[in-house]
Amino acid sequence: MVPKPRLIEENIQKNKRDTVVICMLMIILLFSVFFAVGLILGAPPILTMMIGLPVALFYIFITYSFSIQSVISAAGARPANPENREEKLLIYKVEEMALAAGLPTPKVYVQESQDINAFATGHKPADAIICATSGCLQQLNTEELEGVIGHEMSHIMNRDILVMTVTVGVVGAIALIAEIALRMLFWSGGSSGSKKEGGGNIIVVVIAIIFIILAPIFSRLTYLAISRKREYLADANGAYLTRNPLGLAKALEKIKADIPDDPKGSKTVAPLYISNPFKRALRDSIWSTHPPLDERIRRLRAM
Repeated sequence: MVPKPRLIEENIQKNKRDTVVICMLMIILLFSVFFAVGLILGAPPILTMMIGLPVALFYIFITYSFSIQSVISAAGARPANPENREEKLLIYKVEEMALAAGLPTPKVYVQESQDINAFATGHKPADAIICATSGCLQQLNTEELEGVIGHEMSHIMNRDILVMTVTVGVVGAIALIAEIALRMLFWSGGSSGSKKEGGGNIIVVVIAIIFIILAPIFSRLTYLAISRKREYLADANGAYLTRNPLGLAKALEKIKADIPDDPKGSKTVAPLYISNPFKRALRDSIWSTHPPLDERIRRLRAM
């Protein structure tokens, strides 16, 4: 392998450090949501803390343990068939990019969808998976497919797959818990055991309610911020792996022009894709999990 450019290597090391910080932040945020729910329901703060922290840690553990299979199931993906000509090429390109990256060869999956897309998931390079849609195999030429696989291999190389896979689950859990808590509060008429104990507790409950409302937004924005930065780095590192930034640039141009009419799988894993198949119209908004395609294409062509 040719040594990585110094800037890319520095960004990868920073990425690994940031991953630890982000995972800790998500644990704290999830625990805080459980704690706020306990306050709203009138549970003693000490009891809420004693229950909330183990529950948050247990949820993170479960999400980590079953995240790979959960993503594959949610996407409706299957193992690539080496007897199929297009899927054989995909397997070969994944092996080639793994060799270039100096990583174990990921398992290769295919999702039946006309959308041009791909994603990577896993805990670490040794158990990583790369999945491409059938539309990706049918509509991209060899150069463009290589660019897409290089991008996904870079997510594995940069250790993005763990934080992206787990964070998707945690963000979804925070949104679900917050919605359940607010519905319970609504149907109970806003009453709670804490309110009966004095004005100070009412203020605490009001603060908890405000936090419950804002927590999903904050967790979502945190995920969006880290996701966008990692997409730019994966683009740059993918260009390094393939030695051809135009391959990915051309693939992104086709993705930009492609408006999928049959997005498959669950929306919960949509942020893992190279481009969100469910919200193409919002891809350049502040709520997009990815940076604008035009800017990504511009940067790649400038390389």
